[in-house]
Amino acid sequence: MRTLPLIVLLLLCAGCVERRLYIRSEPAGAEVYIDGERVGVTRPEKDPAGPLYVNFAYYGAREYTLRKPGFKTVTGVKQLVTPWYEYPPMDFFSEVMAPWLIVDEHEVDVKLEPVAPADVEQLYRDARAYREDAQPQSRFEYAAAWGKR
Repeated sequence: MRTLPLIVLLLLCAGCVERRLYIRSEPAGAEVYIDGERVGVTRPEKDPAGPLYVNFAYYGAREYTLRKPGFKTVTGVKQLVTPWYEYPPMDFFSEVMAPWLIVDEHEVDVKLEPVAPADVEQLYRDARAYREDAQPQSRFEYAAAWGKR
C-alpha cells in the first residue's frame, strides 16, 4: 500500500528535454539540409506555424546548407553546446525526474545573397578554349610517344 503513492509520484515526475534547432533565412523559402539530409523549407517570420525547426538527439557540430534559386548557396557549421543540466548525473533528473518540459533552443540565422548574373560570352569563350585544349591529336601524340619505346 505504501508503494502506490511512490508510483503516483514517479508518474507525475515524468521529465523531458526537447532539443530544437531553429533555422531562419532572409528571404524565406530556402531549402534546408542538416548533415546532408533535407529537413524542410524556411518559413516567413509571420507564418502561423512559426520558424522551421528540427528536433535533435545529440549535441555537437551540425553542418547546415541553405539553397534557394537565384541566391548563393550557404553552408556552415553550427556547434550545439551541451547545457549544464545534460551532463551526468544531472541529466537523469532533467530527463526523468523534472516535472516540467525543458526546451533547449539553438538558432541558425542566414541572410541569403543574390547571385550575380552570369557572363554568357565568357562562358562560351572558356568552353571553346577547353574544347581546343582537349583535341584528340594531343592524346594520340602522347600515346605515340609511349608506343615508340
